[in-house]
Amino acid sequence: MRRADRHNSTATDAVRLDSPVAVAERIGVEAAPVDVLTIEIPDADLLRALALPRNPAQKTSELRLRIERWDAPSPRWRGRLGHVRGLKSFSFDADQSKGGSSAVVALERATPVHEIANALIPLFMPNTPFAGAGFPLVAVAAGADEEVLSLLPTRSVPPIEPMIERLQGVGLKRADLLIGGPRRLADDIATHHLTTDEAARGYPRTELPTLDLNVHNPIGRELLFKRSRPARRLVLLEDRALIVAIEDDRGAPIEFDLGRPLTAATVRELRGVESISLDGIAVVPEGLAARFAEIAATDTILHSLPASVEIAPVALAPALVDVIRRPYAQTMGLERELRQVEARRIAMREHAGFFRLASAITRTTGERYLPRVSVILSTMRSELVPGVLKMMAQQTYAHFEVIVVVHGVPAPALDGVDLAGLDYTIVEVPDTVLFGGALAEGVRRSSGDLITKLDDDDWYSEHHISDLVLAHLYSRADVVGKTTEYLFFEEVGQTVHRTFATERYHDQLAGGAMLLTRAAFDALGGWRPTPNSTDRSVLIRVETQGGIGYRTQSLGYLYIRHASKHTWERTASQLVNGAFEQWRGWRYPEVGS
Repeated sequence: MRRADRHNSTATDAVRLDSPVAVAERIGVEAAPVDVLTIEIPDADLLRALALPRNPAQKTSELRLRIERWDAPSPRWRGRLGHVRGLKSFSFDADQSKGGSSAVVALERATPVHEIANALIPLFMPNTPFAGAGFPLVAVAAGADEEVLSLLPTRSVPPIEPMIERLQGVGLKRADLLIGGPRRLADDIATHHLTTDEAARGYPRTELPTLDLNVHNPIGRELLFKRSRPARRLVLLEDRALIVAIEDDRGAPIEFDLGRPLTAATVRELRGVESISLDGIAVVPEGLAARFAEIAATDTILHSLPASVEIAPVALAPALVDVIRRPYAQTMGLERELRQVEARRIAMREHAGFFRLASAITRTTGERYLPRVSVILSTMRSELVPGVLKMMAQQTYAHFEVIVVVHGVPAPALDGVDLAGLDYTIVEVPDTVLFGGALAEGVRRSSGDLITKLDDDDWYSEHHISDLVLAHLYSRADVVGKTTEYLFFEEVGQTVHRTFATERYHDQLAGGAMLLTRAAFDALGGWRPTPNSTDRSVLIRVETQGGIGYRTQSLGYLYIRHASKHTWERTASQLVNGAFEQWRGWRYPEVGS
């Protein structure tokens, strides 16, 4: 209710917003500026809906935000307020005892609410910028609807940048591509235009529904080495669905709307659900197939959909339909992860809105919008290079290059090695260069937007690069990576699965399987010119400079520990005893039998 303070005649307003619909109805309609606006929301994700430029006339000089439930992404989380013009003062308070948080932003002049909300997003959630050399400048039009959020590569909404009069260039527009809004109005703002529907359908055009990587993801899933809570079953109501316990009444039902995307709050409830049986479903009503894709992306296992139940190919990726028809019994460890990640990869590859947007941008502008990855390998064992390059030639991610730095040894002989058109470069450096310096030389010779490193004697599946890029997109962390969760011990001839917490923000990652943006890499100073612990030096600076790391699942990475002396001082027997799964001999993590 809007009111005037009788002491100083300050116009104030206080509002509680529970859903994106409520945001659209209130912020999208109210137009009168207020001096002080107080907004209360249930969780930080709703800031994304507030950041949509629905109504630029909705302004305030002071925004007081209260989030009822907020958990810091990591114990040492240090969020930052994004750029907001005319900032006068700012305060932030995390009341961990009550589980909430609040912020107050005061400005020199009345500013659109969506601009302030956009600036607040990186204060509460990881949100590394999406950038690459020569990427088109993309903006979201005023009035764009909620669906556009599922297409964006960041949690924040790319604004229409103001044009600085003294810096205007000839023919330079405020954006290279505008999403949403009438095409006739876009001509003055941007060089190219896409409606939200055109962006969501992608190229080649598809009718498959989109999911939002920033919401529908596995962050915080159940730990593989701990037993899950009771299995669940899906029950259909009229226009809603319930996820209920099968064996008993333990655990409150999880309810969701068939016709609307799963909210962040619902996804948070799914974190504790390992599996959902679909065996009681006789027909898939409109909207439910899209919810299946969103659930699969969270690593919650859908299973036992009856063969008699039809799902149109335009409603859900056929490969995902095949997966959710298969039976499943709750388990721990590798078997569970194989099932989770198989469905997740399909859901994200076929349904993620960002990939649709990227394909539509390339079609419209002729410019690439998917990040290119530079894979850096430094080796003193030329004989191992052909095998590593063969693994890279099988990668499912399309946009990458491999830079091989041969360190004080001759370049490898690759005649007759079938590398299937792999883009690779061989760089030679003398043995007088320290290991970190050799890696740095590889980066200098590279051109990618993202940087990752390989070790010459480890194993990588064909999904390795794709897994890291996906984790980079949905976590928005400064550095992402896998861990030495799966190891082969040459000394004792065993493969083990260790108890690592994955799909969580974390500061320790495996050096042979981590990835970060070139911008972040350069800002950190890259690998230091040291003889060892080069990867650790990067992780230390991520932590000390206020960044955050993220551990994704490790299926596509097997760390090989050789019988010879190792810098890792713990004995093989100690590490084997610390595992909760082990197999005699060599076992690839991606192989399920």
